[in-house]
Amino acid sequence: MERSTVQSCLAAPFLIFRITILDPCCWRPRTGSSRDTLTVFKSKRTLQPLIEDSFLDKIFVRFESDEQKIDGLQTIALQTVEGARPKFLYAQPNVLHTPATDEMRARLEATGATIFEDVQFRVLPGDDEAYDDLDQADRWMQAPDPDTIDGYSLRDVVEQVGAPRAWQHTKGEGVTIAIVDTGVAGARLEFLPGQRSPIDLDSEYLGQHWSDPAGHGSTCAAIAAGSRAAGGRYDGVAPGATILAARSTLKTTDLADIYDELLRARIEGNIAGPLVVSNSYGLYVCDSLAILPEDHPYMGSVLAAVNNGIFVCFAAGNNHHDVCKHDPYACGPNTIWGPNSHDDIVSVGTVNRALTNRDPATPHVGSSRGPGEWAKQTSKPDCVAPTYGEVPWGTVYRKMGWWGTSGACPQVAGAAALMLSACPTLTPSQIADGIRDTCSLLPEGKTCVGHGLLDCEAAVETAIKLRSTT
Repeated sequence: MERSTVQSCLAAPFLIFRITILDPCCWRPRTGSSRDTLTVFKSKRTLQPLIEDSFLDKIFVRFESDEQKIDGLQTIALQTVEGARPKFLYAQPNVLHTPATDEMRARLEATGATIFEDVQFRVLPGDDEAYDDLDQADRWMQAPDPDTIDGYSLRDVVEQVGAPRAWQHTKGEGVTIAIVDTGVAGARLEFLPGQRSPIDLDSEYLGQHWSDPAGHGSTCAAIAAGSRAAGGRYDGVAPGATILAARSTLKTTDLADIYDELLRARIEGNIAGPLVVSNSYGLYVCDSLAILPEDHPYMGSVLAAVNNGIFVCFAAGNNHHDVCKHDPYACGPNTIWGPNSHDDIVSVGTVNRALTNRDPATPHVGSSRGPGEWAKQTSKPDCVAPTYGEVPWGTVYRKMGWWGTSGACPQVAGAAALMLSACPTLTPSQIADGIRDTCSLLPEGKTCVGHGLLDCEAAVETAIKLRSTT
């Protein structure tokens, strides 16, 4: 797909904006391409002082027709926003995101275009947007409980979900797991040099994806696909899988770019084998109030990935007790929101070592309850995975009473990688069904634990059976 750009040059007494009218992805030209262009003139005498891009909120703009798109592009070009980089989405060529002044927003709405907000997700509750390693880790370290006192660790969790038994068949070779999170610490011994995908996603953290100031993303990567082969302390669920670091601001504009780039890499063959995407972030709210509408462009990018054979899983969330103060013994009300609750996405809750999230003695009562804001056919969560004990965090190891549903989601991502390694032709829906149908049943209610405890061995055996029949 061609890329395009807004180019400007000063030619007294006019400022000339050259706008490319294409089916664009972003606003940078490729040399040697032919383009139809529209030139718009604006008198220098009417220019206002430039507005810094960094002080502007971004918005998504969805156009319903080519004529509307042309009007919208002229509106954007006539605004004097320094450093603005409007960008069309690869998977949705009728949608762009751009920094916008209030005036630009009003003019775009006047063209009939639909405006969507740039929603901020988080990996942990709190209003701060800056990720601080020590503060975030401390927020996960509850009062000591038997799990941490008795010396449990990621090794025990991996065994509890049956991953070592699945390794008799495969360790996830040939499958890539993208960790969309706060980055991945490249210095960790759990991440073999040959295990790291060379793909550098063209998003906000281009060139910085293998850095993780927060520590959270490194935990998720280690749980999904860490390896002891080069001296790391723990194996993850799929230690043979490739890790693709996708560091994000966790704003929907950046997340949409990441999903677009993953889809592009898959379609263009830069990711040769199957792809799994793990997402351990969400909305820390007790009532969604339509914060993120179901037709939001970010969801369009996520679903475009699923529709192109990419398996996607999300953490269910940690809203139930600590955030929303709901009864720890209850399996409601719903606290799973937005993409974490979509039918086409596997949503993962968490339990303690005793396989419950209804015991106030452990922090697992925070695991969000279903049935899910957007769920219509599959009640959420789809399943649960245990989280407790010592785990890699950033460049160190930390002992925690739980890892939240953030630590459960990458276990399912690892299980999906094992399944795809055994049968690379599996579709996202076949993987989801295989995981749900092979879970070990638990006595808790379905909106607490879904179909039950993740069972990697049984899921892989299902994949092998499907391989023999297709």
